[in-house]
Amino acid sequence: MSAITITYSLSEDAFMRAARALWSYRGIGDRGNWLLAIAAAAVGPVLLLNGFGTGWLFIATAVIFLALTALRNVLWRRAYRKMTKYTAPITATFTADTVETRSAEGHSTLPWTSFGQYAETPVFYFLFMGRRGLSIIPKSAFATDEELEQTRIWMTQLPRKKMRWT
Repeated sequence: MSAITITYSLSEDAFMRAARALWSYRGIGDRGNWLLAIAAAAVGPVLLLNGFGTGWLFIATAVIFLALTALRNVLWRRAYRKMTKYTAPITATFTADTVETRSAEGHSTLPWTSFGQYAETPVFYFLFMGRRGLSIIPKSAFATDEELEQTRIWMTQLPRKKMRWT
């Protein structure tokens, strides 16, 4: 295949689904944080009732996990609302050598080497540029499985972003 072109949009809800998929991939997902908070909140009072002052530490840990999880969601939603590129459909063209994008922010053609790493979840591809640069590509945007697989082959020439626990 010489070039694969896709067009997609990301609503705020889709963006947050992608963010949560990325967080889970990295081992710091919302679900895990909520479970840790619940466990800490359950252990804390039991320790306090049995005369162990360290129960307060568990309760504080639960509050911190809840606060950080809620804050992260609020900040990412706010960031989405400030991003110009998601105000209109995004068109991306992939070739063996380059990734070309057209969005409300403008047009760019970059070699694959501009992206430092990639990540893949069951529903999304993620391309990373530096510490803060991130492109989210929904797999559902590809017309055929062959296009999806060819793009994956090109993408996997990049280093895979490590999962948190590997």
